[in-house]
Amino acid sequence: MASSSFFPSLTKLSHTESYPAISPSRPELSVKGKVVVITGGGSGIGASIAKAFAAGGSTKIAIISRTERNLLATKHAIEEVFLGTEVLAVPSDITNARQVDDAFLNISQTFGKIDVLVCNSAFMPVPRPVLSPGFDVEDWWTAFNTNILGALYTVKGFVRYAAEGAHILHISTCVGHMPPLEAGVSAYAASKAAAAKLFDYIAFENPELHVVNVHPGLVDTDMSRKSGHGGLDHIDLSGHFCLWLVSSEADFLRGKFVWVNWDVDELKVRKEEILSTDLLDTKLGGVTFTGWEGSQMLEGL
Repeated sequence: MASSSFFPSLTKLSHTESYPAISPSRPELSVKGKVVVITGGGSGIGASIAKAFAAGGSTKIAIISRTERNLLATKHAIEEVFLGTEVLAVPSDITNARQVDDAFLNISQTFGKIDVLVCNSAFMPVPRPVLSPGFDVEDWWTAFNTNILGALYTVKGFVRYAAEGAHILHISTCVGHMPPLEAGVSAYAASKAAAAKLFDYIAFENPELHVVNVHPGLVDTDMSRKSGHGGLDHIDLSGHFCLWLVSSEADFLRGKFVWVNWDVDELKVRKEEILSTDLLDTKLGGVTFTGWEGSQMLEGL
């Protein structure tokens, strides 16, 4: 189904549901033999992404979250449907470096080298304007501690056991790069914007890694309800688009920021444009940086 929402779209078609081009049933999207790790994988979008990779053929999936109950529920739900798939439930707080390192050691000892990391864990404080009475600075800062520091710990834990040509998908948000649309979500928007830039640098500094920032759509989850919204997009759209992103068809999107709502066939038509320009880079709009050499840029900072 095409989207009729007010959100902008790079492509003429804007999807709210999965569609044949990103279906896990396509042989071209097979992840058979791939080891997949998903943080925040116990519920919501993370659980949907885990399900999509199982549908795409992965039989070795690890899900990380603080809540063991949710992890086990997702593990059993996937293993009941996808026979032969092993889902490793790993309780861990991504803001604790020691726990993260132990989690990835456990995963590597169980499954071996890791092919795909989906950084999906996130925290959103109760929405409240920054200068309003009763604003909780500590709660606001927790978003940064989780969404940036936790993501950094996660990637550093992962790279020790990353397979050659490994993919990292950072589940971000459109509010991190769109103009403010409503009051109260500054912590989530600002921390996710900073995290997107962190992953830009991870991609820039580590060309052997395939890194993509992803807006997962507006899905009816606990977090979206906390923000005062429901959902416009079917939860399967996020997982199926992420599955497509780790296929060879999406190699040209390395280092870019994409929305799951965008039509992948239209994106593929614009492959050369995306590869040769700053289209889908996170940058200041209206300013051209193409062709700058890193040394020249640093001299002017």
